Amino acid sequence: MRMRLAGSARRNRNAGVAAIEFALLMPVLVMLFLGVADFSMAYHDQLQMSSALSAGAEYAFTQGQTESGSTLDTDVQTFVNSIISTNLKNATATVTVYYNGASADGVSTNCYCVNGSPPTYTSQGTTCGSSCSDASGSTGGKYVSINGSLTYTPMFSINTVFFAGINPIKQTITVRLQ
Repeated sequence: MRMRLAGSARRNRNAGVAAIEFALLMPVLVMLFLGVADFSMAYHDQLQMSSALSAGAEYAFTQGQTESGSTLDTDVQTFVNSIISTNLKNATATVTVYYNGASADGVSTNCYCVNGSPPTYTSQGTTCGSSCSDASGSTGGKYVSINGSLTYTPMFSINTVFFAGINPIKQTITVRLQ
């Protein structure tokens, strides 16, 4: 035979069960919240890097009409680094700029065909505008590639394991100058 509990005893028993359920679920909810917070900050930093590289590509295109390659890659790198340094929250970024597939110490005056990702450069000699040998039907030109590498540092050390698989985040933008 089962005994029926009075109304107040039943409420006390239910309150105890709710407290136990809350205590069991709270660590899971806190972990979920910390993961969402870290992921949103990493996504913010990735978008900031992407925007900086896009701005650098626009800068390279406008300045590339008047500057030589020996100063253009340095100017673009300084421009992109100034944008990134002010906008990143929890990440460090490395930016490298290549003019015609070479860094500042190896600037080439040749015209190139670019294809693939990451871009590969095929020399077309010094005559820009000649047809490329690839199937795209493009023409040779001068190019600037901006490579960005972002390493995110989680705000909460418990999330380090989750970010180990995505660090570093890399992006490359290539723009044709002429």
